[in-house]
Amino acid sequence: MKRKLINSFIILSGSTLITKVFSVFNRMLLSRLLSEQGMALYILVIPTLSLCITLAQFSIPSAVFRLISHPKYNNKKVIISAILICFASCLLIMLSILCFSQIIAHDFLKQDQAYYPLLTMLPFIPLVAISGIIKNYCLGKEDVWTLSVAQLLEEVARIIFTYFMIKSFVNLDMTYLVSIAILAMSVGELASIIYLYFKMHRKVNVTYHPIEYFKDHFILKDMMNIALPLTGSRILHTCYNFIEPIVLVAILTKLNINESDIHMQYAIISGYVISLLVTPTFFNNVVLRLLLPILNKDIAYRRLRDLRKHVIYGVIVCFLISLPFTLLFYFWGDKCLLFMYNTNNGYDYLKYMSIPFTLFYLQTPLSATLQALNKNKEMFMMSTLEVIIEFVCLLILTPRYHVLSVAMVMLIGLFTTLVLSIYHVYKYVYREA
Repeated sequence: MKRKLINSFIILSGSTLITKVFSVFNRMLLSRLLSEQGMALYILVIPTLSLCITLAQFSIPSAVFRLISHPKYNNKKVIISAILICFASCLLIMLSILCFSQIIAHDFLKQDQAYYPLLTMLPFIPLVAISGIIKNYCLGKEDVWTLSVAQLLEEVARIIFTYFMIKSFVNLDMTYLVSIAILAMSVGELASIIYLYFKMHRKVNVTYHPIEYFKDHFILKDMMNIALPLTGSRILHTCYNFIEPIVLVAILTKLNINESDIHMQYAIISGYVISLLVTPTFFNNVVLRLLLPILNKDIAYRRLRDLRKHVIYGVIVCFLISLPFTLLFYFWGDKCLLFMYNTNNGYDYLKYMSIPFTLFYLQTPLSATLQALNKNKEMFMMSTLEVIIEFVCLLILTPRYHVLSVAMVMLIGLFTTLVLSIYHVYKYVYREA
Protein backbone atom coordinates (compact mmCIF):
# COMPACT_ATOMS: atom_id res chain seq x y z
CA MET A 1 0.00 0.00 0.00
CA LYS A 2 2.72 2.46 1.06
CA ARG A 3 4.89 1.54 -1.93
CA LYS A 4 1.96 2.01 -4.30
CA LEU A 5 1.20 5.39 -2.72
CA ILE A 6 4.82 6.51 -3.01
CA ASN A 7 5.01 5.33 -6.64
CA SER A 8 1.77 7.16 -7.47
CA PHE A 9 3.08 10.31 -5.78
CA ILE A 10 6.37 10.15 -7.69
CA ILE A 11 4.69 9.53 -11.05
CA LEU A 12 1.98 12.14 -10.58
CA SER A 13 4.39 14.70 -9.09
CA GLY A 14 6.91 14.15 -11.86
CA SER A 15 4.37 14.45 -14.64
CA THR A 16 2.69 17.43 -12.99
CA LEU A 17 6.08 19.11 -12.57
CA ILE A 18 6.88 18.62 -16.24
CA THR A 19 3.38 19.80 -17.16
CA LYS A 20 3.82 22.88 -14.99
CA VAL A 21 7.19 23.59 -16.60
CA PHE A 22 5.50 23.44 -20.01
CA SER A 23 2.71 25.69 -18.71
CA VAL A 24 5.24 28.20 -17.41
CA PHE A 25 7.10 27.98 -20.71
CA ASN A 26 3.85 28.74 -22.51
CA ARG A 27 3.34 31.83 -20.35
CA MET A 28 6.95 32.86 -21.06
CA LEU A 29 6.33 32.30 -24.77
CA LEU A 30 3.23 34.47 -24.69
CA SER A 31 5.04 37.26 -22.84
CA ARG A 32 7.57 37.33 -25.68
CA LEU A 33 5.22 36.83 -28.62
CA LEU A 34 2.62 39.32 -27.39
CA SER A 35 3.23 42.92 -26.46
CA GLU A 36 2.71 44.13 -22.90
CA GLN A 37 -0.67 45.42 -24.01
CA GLY A 38 -1.48 42.00 -25.45
CA MET A 39 -0.52 40.26 -22.20
CA ALA A 40 -2.60 42.77 -20.26
CA LEU A 41 -5.62 41.95 -22.46
CA TYR A 42 -4.97 38.21 -22.12
CA ILE A 43 -4.78 38.46 -18.32
CA LEU A 44 -7.89 40.67 -18.25
CA VAL A 45 -9.95 38.02 -20.10
CA ILE A 46 -8.74 34.97 -18.13
CA PRO A 47 -10.96 35.59 -15.02
CA THR A 48 -14.03 35.60 -17.28
CA LEU A 49 -12.87 32.33 -18.82
CA SER A 50 -12.39 30.85 -15.35
CA LEU A 51 -15.90 31.89 -14.36
CA CYS A 52 -17.41 30.28 -17.47
CA ILE A 53 -15.47 27.05 -16.89
CA THR A 54 -16.56 26.92 -13.25
CA LEU A 55 -20.21 27.32 -14.23
CA ALA A 56 -19.97 24.87 -17.12
CA GLN A 57 -18.18 22.11 -15.21
CA PHE A 58 -20.43 22.53 -12.18
CA SER A 59 -17.77 20.65 -10.13
CA ILE A 60 -18.87 17.46 -11.87
CA PRO A 61 -15.27 16.28 -12.53
CA SER A 62 -14.58 16.51 -8.77
CA ALA A 63 -17.74 14.51 -8.09
CA VAL A 64 -16.57 11.89 -10.59
CA PHE A 65 -13.32 11.53 -8.67
CA ARG A 66 -15.18 11.08 -5.36
CA LEU A 67 -17.77 8.62 -6.69
CA ILE A 68 -15.64 6.50 -9.00
CA SER A 69 -13.39 5.43 -6.13
CA HIS A 70 -16.38 4.32 -4.04
CA PRO A 71 -17.38 0.65 -4.39
CA LYS A 72 -21.06 1.59 -4.28
CA TYR A 73 -21.04 3.06 -7.80
CA ASN A 74 -20.17 1.54 -11.15
CA ASN A 75 -18.30 3.26 -13.94
CA LYS A 76 -21.20 3.60 -16.34
CA LYS A 77 -23.47 5.33 -13.84
CA VAL A 78 -20.90 7.91 -12.92
CA ILE A 79 -19.60 8.67 -16.43
CA ILE A 80 -22.99 8.90 -18.13
CA SER A 81 -24.52 11.03 -15.39
CA ALA A 82 -21.53 13.36 -15.45
CA ILE A 83 -21.65 13.79 -19.24
CA LEU A 84 -25.39 14.52 -19.25
CA ILE A 85 -25.12 17.17 -16.54
CA CYS A 86 -22.09 18.83 -18.15
CA PHE A 87 -23.78 18.83 -21.58
CA ALA A 88 -26.68 20.86 -20.20
CA SER A 89 -24.50 23.30 -18.26
CA CYS A 90 -22.03 23.80 -21.14
CA LEU A 91 -24.83 24.51 -23.61
CA LEU A 92 -26.29 27.15 -21.30
CA ILE A 93 -22.95 28.90 -20.74
CA MET A 94 -22.04 28.86 -24.44
CA LEU A 95 -25.37 30.46 -25.37
CA SER A 96 -24.81 33.10 -22.69
CA ILE A 97 -21.39 33.97 -24.09
CA LEU A 98 -22.80 34.28 -27.61
CA CYS A 99 -25.49 36.65 -26.38
CA PHE A 100 -23.59 38.76 -23.87
CA SER A 101 -19.89 38.78 -24.87
CA GLN A 102 -20.11 42.29 -26.34
CA ILE A 103 -21.77 43.61 -23.19
CA ILE A 104 -19.16 41.93 -20.98
CA ALA A 105 -16.32 43.43 -23.03
CA HIS A 106 -17.73 46.96 -23.19
CA ASP A 107 -19.57 47.42 -19.90
CA PHE A 108 -17.76 45.13 -17.47
CA LEU A 109 -14.19 44.73 -18.68
CA LYS A 110 -14.15 48.25 -20.14
CA GLN A 111 -12.14 46.91 -23.05
CA ASP A 112 -13.88 46.53 -26.43
CA GLN A 113 -10.89 44.54 -27.72
CA ALA A 114 -11.87 41.70 -25.38
CA TYR A 115 -14.88 40.83 -27.59
CA TYR A 116 -13.13 38.38 -29.95
CA PRO A 117 -11.06 36.70 -27.21
CA LEU A 118 -14.33 36.09 -25.33
CA LEU A 119 -15.89 34.46 -28.38
CA THR A 120 -12.81 32.28 -28.78
CA MET A 121 -13.68 30.68 -25.42
CA LEU A 122 -16.66 28.85 -26.93
CA PRO A 123 -14.98 25.60 -28.05
CA PHE A 124 -12.86 25.46 -24.89
CA ILE A 125 -15.86 25.19 -22.54
CA PRO A 126 -17.25 21.76 -23.60
CA LEU A 127 -13.76 20.40 -24.25
CA VAL A 128 -12.46 21.20 -20.77
CA ALA A 129 -15.62 19.73 -19.20
CA ILE A 130 -15.24 16.42 -21.04
CA SER A 131 -11.51 16.32 -20.42
CA GLY A 132 -12.05 16.97 -16.70
CA ILE A 133 -14.50 14.08 -16.40
CA ILE A 134 -12.19 11.56 -18.07
CA LYS A 135 -9.10 12.76 -16.18
CA ASN A 136 -10.84 12.46 -12.82
CA TYR A 137 -12.07 9.01 -13.79
CA CYS A 138 -8.43 8.01 -14.36
CA LEU A 139 -7.49 9.52 -11.02
CA GLY A 140 -10.29 7.70 -9.22
CA LYS A 141 -9.10 4.44 -10.78
CA GLU A 142 -5.51 5.28 -9.82
CA ASP A 143 -4.46 5.18 -13.48
CA VAL A 144 -1.81 7.85 -12.99
CA TRP A 145 0.16 6.91 -16.12
CA THR A 146 -2.72 7.65 -18.48
CA LEU A 147 -3.51 10.88 -16.64
CA SER A 148 0.13 11.97 -16.73
CA VAL A 149 0.55 11.41 -20.46
CA ALA A 150 -2.71 13.25 -21.18
CA GLN A 151 -1.57 16.28 -19.16
CA LEU A 152 1.78 16.39 -20.95
CA LEU A 153 0.21 16.00 -24.39
CA GLU A 154 -2.21 18.83 -23.64
CA GLU A 155 0.55 21.31 -22.79
CA VAL A 156 2.79 20.29 -25.70
CA ALA A 157 -0.04 20.67 -28.22
CA ARG A 158 -0.93 24.05 -26.74
CA ILE A 159 2.65 25.36 -26.96
CA ILE A 160 3.19 24.15 -30.53
CA PHE A 161 -0.09 25.66 -31.72
CA THR A 162 0.57 28.97 -29.94
CA TYR A 163 4.08 29.37 -31.33
CA PHE A 164 3.42 28.50 -34.94
CA MET A 165 0.10 30.32 -35.21
CA ILE A 166 1.29 33.58 -33.64
CA LYS A 167 4.55 33.43 -35.61
CA SER A 168 2.60 32.83 -38.83
CA PHE A 169 0.18 35.68 -38.21
CA VAL A 170 2.51 38.04 -36.32
CA ASN A 171 1.25 41.06 -38.29
CA LEU A 172 -2.32 40.59 -37.17
CA ASP A 173 -3.96 42.98 -34.73
CA MET A 174 -3.22 42.34 -31.04
CA THR A 175 -6.85 41.31 -30.45
CA TYR A 176 -6.59 38.42 -32.89
CA LEU A 177 -3.23 37.30 -31.49
CA VAL A 178 -4.74 37.11 -28.01
CA SER A 179 -7.65 35.14 -29.48
CA ILE A 180 -5.15 32.67 -30.95
CA ALA A 181 -3.54 32.27 -27.52
CA ILE A 182 -6.94 31.42 -26.01
CA LEU A 183 -7.81 29.11 -28.91
CA ALA A 184 -4.60 27.19 -28.15
CA MET A 185 -6.22 26.06 -24.88
CA SER A 186 -8.94 24.31 -26.89
CA VAL A 187 -6.35 22.63 -29.09
CA GLY A 188 -4.55 21.29 -26.01
CA GLU A 189 -7.75 19.93 -24.46
CA LEU A 190 -8.77 18.32 -27.76
CA ALA A 191 -5.40 16.56 -28.04
CA SER A 192 -5.73 15.11 -24.51
CA ILE A 193 -9.34 14.02 -25.16
CA ILE A 194 -8.36 12.14 -28.32
CA TYR A 195 -5.59 10.36 -26.45
CA LEU A 196 -7.84 9.55 -23.46
CA TYR A 197 -10.59 8.26 -25.74
CA PHE A 198 -8.35 5.69 -27.41
CA LYS A 199 -6.92 4.67 -24.03
CA MET A 200 -10.20 4.42 -22.13
CA HIS A 201 -13.00 3.49 -24.54
CA ARG A 202 -12.40 -0.23 -24.06
CA LYS A 203 -12.31 0.08 -20.28
CA VAL A 204 -15.54 2.05 -20.05
CA ASN A 205 -18.10 0.78 -22.51
CA VAL A 206 -20.97 3.20 -22.34
CA THR A 207 -23.09 1.67 -25.09
CA TYR A 208 -26.69 1.74 -23.86
CA HIS A 209 -30.29 2.35 -24.76
CA PRO A 210 -30.62 6.09 -24.03
CA ILE A 211 -34.07 6.18 -22.41
CA GLU A 212 -33.82 3.04 -20.31
CA TYR A 213 -30.30 3.77 -19.16
CA PHE A 214 -31.28 7.28 -18.20
CA LYS A 215 -34.11 5.98 -16.02
CA ASP A 216 -32.03 3.37 -14.24
CA HIS A 217 -28.63 4.91 -13.94
CA PHE A 218 -28.91 8.68 -13.73
CA ILE A 219 -27.57 9.46 -10.23
CA LEU A 220 -28.35 13.17 -10.12
CA LYS A 221 -28.87 13.39 -6.36
CA ASP A 222 -25.54 11.79 -5.47
CA MET A 223 -23.68 14.01 -7.92
CA MET A 224 -25.35 17.17 -6.70
CA ASN A 225 -24.62 16.42 -3.03
CA ILE A 226 -20.94 16.72 -3.87
CA ALA A 227 -21.03 19.18 -6.76
CA LEU A 228 -23.32 21.93 -5.41
CA PRO A 229 -21.25 23.06 -2.39
CA LEU A 230 -18.02 22.84 -4.40
CA THR A 231 -19.57 24.81 -7.24
CA GLY A 232 -20.91 27.42 -4.86
CA SER A 233 -17.44 27.99 -3.40
CA ARG A 234 -15.78 28.11 -6.81
CA ILE A 235 -18.39 30.48 -8.20
CA LEU A 236 -17.84 32.85 -5.29
CA HIS A 237 -14.08 32.96 -5.83
CA THR A 238 -14.35 33.12 -9.60
CA CYS A 239 -16.96 35.90 -9.42
CA TYR A 240 -14.67 37.84 -7.14
CA ASN A 241 -11.75 37.39 -9.56
CA PHE A 242 -14.07 38.56 -12.32
CA ILE A 243 -15.27 41.62 -10.38
CA GLU A 244 -11.91 42.59 -8.86
CA PRO A 245 -10.37 44.28 -11.94
CA ILE A 246 -13.70 45.95 -12.72
CA VAL A 247 -13.98 47.49 -9.23
CA LEU A 248 -10.29 48.38 -9.25
CA VAL A 249 -10.56 50.26 -12.54
CA ALA A 250 -13.79 51.99 -11.46
CA ILE A 251 -12.27 53.30 -8.21
CA LEU A 252 -8.90 54.34 -9.58
CA THR A 253 -10.26 56.11 -12.68
CA LYS A 254 -12.28 58.31 -10.33
CA LEU A 255 -8.95 59.24 -8.74
CA ASN A 256 -7.76 60.39 -12.21
CA ILE A 257 -5.33 57.50 -12.65
CA ASN A 258 -4.78 56.51 -16.28
CA GLU A 259 -6.74 53.37 -17.18
CA SER A 260 -3.92 51.83 -19.21
CA ASP A 261 -1.55 52.27 -16.24
CA ILE A 262 -4.08 50.49 -14.02
CA HIS A 263 -4.31 47.56 -16.43
CA MET A 264 -0.52 47.40 -16.67
CA GLN A 265 0.03 47.37 -12.89
CA TYR A 266 -2.77 44.85 -12.41
CA ALA A 267 -1.20 42.61 -15.04
CA ILE A 268 2.14 42.76 -13.16
CA ILE A 269 0.63 41.77 -9.80
CA SER A 270 -2.03 39.33 -10.97
CA GLY A 271 -0.42 37.97 -14.11
CA TYR A 272 3.25 37.88 -13.11
CA VAL A 273 3.64 37.90 -9.31
CA ILE A 274 0.62 35.88 -8.19
CA SER A 275 0.94 33.46 -11.12
CA LEU A 276 4.53 32.79 -10.06
CA LEU A 277 3.57 32.37 -6.39
CA VAL A 278 0.91 29.76 -7.15
CA THR A 279 3.18 27.78 -9.47
CA PRO A 280 4.46 25.40 -6.73
CA THR A 281 0.89 24.53 -5.69
CA PHE A 282 0.81 21.73 -8.24
CA PHE A 283 2.70 19.65 -5.65
CA ASN A 284 -0.02 20.44 -3.15
CA ASN A 285 -2.67 19.37 -5.65
CA VAL A 286 -0.91 16.02 -5.96
CA VAL A 287 -0.93 15.72 -2.16
CA LEU A 288 -4.66 16.54 -2.13
CA ARG A 289 -5.45 13.93 -4.78
CA LEU A 290 -3.56 11.18 -2.96
CA LEU A 291 -4.40 12.24 0.60
CA LEU A 292 -8.18 12.47 0.17
CA PRO A 293 -8.81 8.72 -0.47
CA ILE A 294 -6.61 7.86 2.54
CA LEU A 295 -8.58 10.19 4.80
CA ASN A 296 -11.84 8.78 3.42
CA LYS A 297 -10.79 5.27 4.46
CA ASP A 298 -9.66 6.47 7.90
CA ILE A 299 -13.08 8.00 8.48
CA ALA A 300 -15.03 5.07 7.00
CA TYR A 301 -13.26 2.56 9.25
CA ARG A 302 -13.18 4.96 12.24
CA ARG A 303 -9.41 4.94 12.47
CA LEU A 304 -9.17 8.12 14.50
CA ARG A 305 -5.50 7.82 15.38
CA ASP A 306 -4.55 7.25 11.74
CA LEU A 307 -6.75 10.16 10.68
CA ARG A 308 -4.99 12.57 13.02
CA LYS A 309 -1.59 11.24 11.99
CA HIS A 310 -2.33 11.63 8.27
CA VAL A 311 -3.57 15.22 8.77
CA ILE A 312 -0.32 16.16 10.52
CA TYR A 313 1.74 14.37 7.86
CA GLY A 314 -0.11 16.27 5.16
CA VAL A 315 0.61 19.64 6.81
CA ILE A 316 4.30 18.77 7.25
CA VAL A 317 4.68 17.57 3.64
CA CYS A 318 3.03 20.72 2.26
CA PHE A 319 5.21 22.94 4.44
CA LEU A 320 8.39 21.17 3.31
CA ILE A 321 7.26 21.54 -0.30
CA SER A 322 6.60 25.27 0.10
CA LEU A 323 9.79 26.17 1.98
CA PRO A 324 12.35 26.01 -0.89
CA PHE A 325 10.01 27.96 -3.19
CA THR A 326 9.47 30.63 -0.54
CA LEU A 327 13.24 31.06 -0.16
CA LEU A 328 13.69 31.06 -3.95
CA PHE A 329 11.12 33.81 -4.50
CA TYR A 330 12.40 35.90 -1.57
CA PHE A 331 16.10 35.89 -2.46
CA TRP A 332 16.07 35.37 -6.22
CA GLY A 333 12.61 36.60 -7.20
CA ASP A 334 13.98 39.12 -9.69
CA LYS A 335 15.83 36.38 -11.54
CA CYS A 336 12.69 34.20 -11.53
CA LEU A 337 10.62 37.01 -13.05
CA LEU A 338 13.28 37.79 -15.63
CA PHE A 339 13.59 34.14 -16.59
CA MET A 340 9.87 33.47 -16.84
CA TYR A 341 8.42 36.72 -18.10
CA ASN A 342 11.41 38.60 -19.51
CA THR A 343 10.93 41.40 -16.98
CA ASN A 344 11.73 42.06 -13.33
CA ASN A 345 8.74 44.34 -12.82
CA GLY A 346 6.97 43.31 -9.65
CA TYR A 347 10.04 42.00 -7.80
CA ASP A 348 9.24 43.96 -4.64
CA TYR A 349 5.71 42.56 -4.62
CA LEU A 350 7.01 39.04 -5.11
CA LYS A 351 9.64 39.34 -2.37
CA TYR A 352 7.32 40.54 0.36
CA MET A 353 4.38 38.34 -0.63
CA SER A 354 6.42 35.12 -0.74
CA ILE A 355 6.65 34.62 3.05
CA PRO A 356 2.98 35.15 4.01
CA PHE A 357 1.91 33.26 0.89
CA THR A 358 3.25 30.10 2.54
CA LEU A 359 -0.14 30.04 4.31
CA PHE A 360 -1.70 29.17 0.97
CA TYR A 361 0.33 25.97 0.70
CA LEU A 362 -0.68 24.83 4.22
CA GLN A 363 -4.35 25.08 3.31
CA THR A 364 -4.27 21.93 1.12
CA PRO A 365 -4.28 19.16 3.78
CA LEU A 366 -6.88 21.07 5.82
CA SER A 367 -9.18 21.28 2.79
CA ALA A 368 -8.68 17.56 2.09
CA THR A 369 -9.66 16.76 5.69
CA LEU A 370 -12.85 18.82 5.52
CA GLN A 371 -13.78 17.22 2.19
CA ALA A 372 -13.24 13.74 3.63
CA LEU A 373 -15.44 14.66 6.59
CA ASN A 374 -18.15 15.85 4.15
CA LYS A 375 -18.14 19.29 5.75
CA ASN A 376 -19.27 20.87 2.50
CA LYS A 377 -21.58 23.36 4.20
CA GLU A 378 -18.79 24.62 6.44
CA MET A 379 -16.42 24.97 3.47
CA PHE A 380 -19.03 26.94 1.55
CA MET A 381 -19.59 29.28 4.50
CA MET A 382 -15.83 29.77 4.81
CA SER A 383 -15.61 30.69 1.14
CA THR A 384 -18.52 33.10 1.49
CA LEU A 385 -16.92 34.85 4.46
CA GLU A 386 -13.54 35.01 2.72
CA VAL A 387 -15.00 36.63 -0.40
CA ILE A 388 -17.02 39.16 1.63
CA ILE A 389 -13.93 40.15 3.64
CA GLU A 390 -11.83 40.43 0.46
CA PHE A 391 -14.43 42.59 -1.28
CA VAL A 392 -14.83 44.94 1.70
CA CYS A 393 -11.05 45.23 2.09
CA LEU A 394 -10.71 45.95 -1.64
CA LEU A 395 -13.14 48.87 -1.35
CA ILE A 396 -11.37 50.22 1.73
CA LEU A 397 -7.75 49.75 0.67
CA THR A 398 -7.85 50.61 -3.06
CA PRO A 399 -8.23 54.43 -2.70
CA ARG A 400 -5.12 54.52 -0.49
CA TYR A 401 -2.87 51.75 -1.81
CA HIS A 402 -4.10 51.64 -5.43
CA VAL A 403 -3.21 48.43 -7.32
CA LEU A 404 -1.09 47.20 -4.40
CA SER A 405 -4.39 46.58 -2.57
CA VAL A 406 -4.92 43.50 -4.79
CA ALA A 407 -1.96 41.73 -3.15
CA MET A 408 -2.94 42.90 0.34
CA VAL A 409 -6.51 41.71 -0.06
CA MET A 410 -5.41 38.31 -1.30
CA LEU A 411 -3.19 37.76 1.74
CA ILE A 412 -6.01 38.82 4.09
CA GLY A 413 -8.31 36.28 2.42
CA LEU A 414 -5.73 33.49 2.67
CA PHE A 415 -5.19 34.16 6.38
CA THR A 416 -8.95 34.18 7.03
CA THR A 417 -9.47 30.83 5.32
CA LEU A 418 -6.50 29.24 7.07
CA VAL A 419 -7.70 30.28 10.53
CA LEU A 420 -11.23 29.02 9.86
CA SER A 421 -9.92 25.73 8.43
CA ILE A 422 -7.70 25.12 11.46
CA TYR A 423 -10.68 25.77 13.73
CA HIS A 424 -12.96 23.31 11.90
CA VAL A 425 -10.32 20.57 11.61
CA TYR A 426 -9.54 20.89 15.31
CA LYS A 427 -13.25 20.82 16.12
CA TYR A 428 -14.16 17.73 14.11
CA VAL A 429 -10.91 15.73 14.25
CA TYR A 430 -9.38 16.48 17.62
CA ARG A 431 -12.18 17.67 19.88
CA GLU A 432 -15.39 15.96 18.80
CA ALA A 433 -14.05 12.80 17.10
